[in-house]
Amino acid sequence: MLKVRRMKQFVRVAALALAAGSIGAAQPVPAALSRLAARARLESPVVDWCSGEFRAGHPGGYAVALSASTGGRYAVLESDATVVELASFARTPDLACYTPAQARKLHDDIRRSETIHGQIRPRWRTTVVCAFVDEVTSRCWQYSPADHVFVEIGGWVT
Repeated sequence: MLKVRRMKQFVRVAALALAAGSIGAAQPVPAALSRLAARARLESPVVDWCSGEFRAGHPGGYAVALSASTGGRYAVLESDATVVELASFARTPDLACYTPAQARKLHDDIRRSETIHGQIRPRWRTTVVCAFVDEVTSRCWQYSPADHVFVEIGGWVT
């Protein structure tokens, strides 16, 4: 009975993560992102992406996973072609963008899970980026307007 309950909790959290985020691996890169990547002179191909407003008043940005021979890196590509690196990843990228409300809902589901541990604490009204940096560890970031940098606001381990 306990195993069934744990599996149901894991499936619920995973389903929320998939439904809330834009899973770029299953979607072609949109023309706007391709143009923005060319303007930013990205040297690696975009292999996963999601869109959002990462800085208030600056819509049209993308969180991207950039491929390398073994793993790659996550970055935010702003509408003005500014690139901000978030973290590197090993093997396969897994990236999602959430509204603060979606991130709080995901936080609540993680808290109720017996198998997934962590938290997500959005601090501003802008898009939250969460990405797996390895097979089991996800980290989440949000742009801090006071510090003018992306800061880690949580994550989880499966």
